[in-house]
Amino acid sequence: MMLRAALGFFTRLPIGSAPLPPTFRGVAVWLPVVGLIIGALVSLALGLAAQLLPASLCGVIGCLVWVAVTGGLHLDGVADCGDGLIVEAPPARRLEIMKDSRLGTFGGAALFFILALKAAALGALAGTFQADGSGPDAFAPLLLSCCLAGTLARCMVFAAMRVPSARPGGLGEALHEGVTSRHELIALAIGLGICTVNGVRGLYALAIALLAAYLLLSAAKKRLGGVTGDVFGCLVELTECVACETRGGKQPDAEIRDPEYAPRRDLVPAARNLCARRAVCSGTV
Repeated sequence: MMLRAALGFFTRLPIGSAPLPPTFRGVAVWLPVVGLIIGALVSLALGLAAQLLPASLCGVIGCLVWVAVTGGLHLDGVADCGDGLIVEAPPARRLEIMKDSRLGTFGGAALFFILALKAAALGALAGTFQADGSGPDAFAPLLLSCCLAGTLARCMVFAAMRVPSARPGGLGEALHEGVTSRHELIALAIGLGICTVNGVRGLYALAIALLAAYLLLSAAKKRLGGVTGDVFGCLVELTECVACETRGGKQPDAEIRDPEYAPRRDLVPAARNLCARRAVCSGTV
């Protein structure tokens, strides 16, 4: 079953001891479903953590769960793209740097910022969940937001497959095997569907994800001559982060955040009247 193979290749979820297919042919077709499952698992962990812990710590825990479920598979692409895309060198040299297993300064910085951004975004989601009451009704926006991030990010891979491969015979080219135009249309429908379910924030996430994908793929095509498996991984992580930034649920207003705000607001007219009376008494009016 290809879904089982996709879970085996792209996650660390238990799938049994039966052997997996020797190639990636047809596996990438199930990437949107894999993203949906990952998002659902992360939302469950985030919701449970939010019952006991502050939102900032929940964000860190959610990020750890995300890395644990995926095995940090795509983070390797973030580090390699950080090392290869930023350095000034010919395309061939950049590809050699990205293939090197050693972590450079730019790669370490890219890893730090992508994980910090994801933890902050998940922490904001947890904060909104807590502000909405941490109940079943409040969990729905949290679930939808995490599923949106996981699914939309992997749908972007199909757009990246339209860019020529920079390394013939590499992982980026292998992922394209067995993927037809019909599969791309199905991925497009799934991506648009999850965005539509999320409403305005889903369409906003789609726009930001498309912009992030365009910038990354343009840089890869210009500096590498095309895409690689590392570019796919970096694309997934980047679009997950920007999609997580679109929070659902009701945002707490000033009165909810600060119970003393309303009484102070009521004192404003009285203070203005007092100032006016003092001005009259002093003869300045």
